[in-house]
Amino acid sequence: MTRHRILSLDGGGAWALIQVRALINLYGLSARGHDVLAEFDLAAANSGGSLVLGGLLMDLTLEELLGLFLDQAKRRSIFAAPGIWPGRYAATGKLAGLRAILGPWDKPLPEVGSRAGNRGRLLPHLLICAYDLPAQRGVLFRSDLSSPSAAFEPPPRRPSASLAEAIHASSNAPVLYFDDAARFGGGTYWDGAIAGWNCPAAIAAVEALGYGWRPGEIALLSLGTARVDGREKPLAPPSEDMGLKLRRLGVEVGYMLRAILKEPPNSAPLHAHIMLGGRLPTNPADPVEDGPVVRMNPNPGLANADPPHAVLAALDMDAVADQDVALIVRLSDRWIANQVPNEPVRANRLGTPEIGHGTLAGAVAAWQRLAPPR
Repeated sequence: MTRHRILSLDGGGAWALIQVRALINLYGLSARGHDVLAEFDLAAANSGGSLVLGGLLMDLTLEELLGLFLDQAKRRSIFAAPGIWPGRYAATGKLAGLRAILGPWDKPLPEVGSRAGNRGRLLPHLLICAYDLPAQRGVLFRSDLSSPSAAFEPPPRRPSASLAEAIHASSNAPVLYFDDAARFGGGTYWDGAIAGWNCPAAIAAVEALGYGWRPGEIALLSLGTARVDGREKPLAPPSEDMGLKLRRLGVEVGYMLRAILKEPPNSAPLHAHIMLGGRLPTNPADPVEDGPVVRMNPNPGLANADPPHAVLAALDMDAVADQDVALIVRLSDRWIANQVPNEPVRANRLGTPEIGHGTLAGAVAAWQRLAPPR
């Protein structure tokens, strides 16, 4: 059966190098970005995943794309410090860094997606997630301005966002991270995670169904940036003391922001699985391993000792220092070697897969059956 194919790339800052490692595992170090993208009909991304998508659109080899994430100078050009407190990084510096990295590829989205690529193969429609701050709702930057799921644009049509602008909006985690919203073209934007799209699998499935692609004829590859469940400190009880009130407020704001930006995105692949016609298990002994959604994402448990779970849990998504990135690389090494579990589409409370695959090898085999190379 010929299937329409979707690539979904989660947010996660520098942890998105895990997605590049997953693509290398599937297609090889020397595969070029346009050839990888030509395997898909739609590519959806948020935040760190949009950085991966940008590198693919530059037609870098996957080895070169991984090198961007491993280059500390490139990382610091995006996580540009210092920002204005309480933000750690300067939003304007990030946009300048993105434009410098993308160079001539910083074009309007319709000029980099939904068209023939460098070697004549058709590139997918692009869907980059963000949050429109004044409108207080999610916004999707598209390469296909005539997508059936898009609202009609009243004349005069506003210029399309450029690739750097769309990535800038999608990756602009607020308050504790970047010191201002992403501002361009008269718009003001935050990270797409604020709209609930840190994992864009479900919104990508909606876009696909809007094209008239039928459930049962769609395959979706969902790449994550690691699920590391941390043990948060308990929240202090309410108090009448103003100092304690302010301290609690600061802690609550931090918890709330991290819950949005680091929320376990497992629900989105499950929603996509159901929307695309995937069957549900009838009993715990009969996991569904032939569904339309394949999830690839490291899921180190609390007992993980290499790298230590506690050390991974202490790393924020803005891992910029070389020693922090080395830990993420080590995690991806062990995941690819099937020594760290893979997050399935659905698991029970003990982590046993009910839909999807508990090892990366199982997920890779499932994707190769579902969507063999074109």
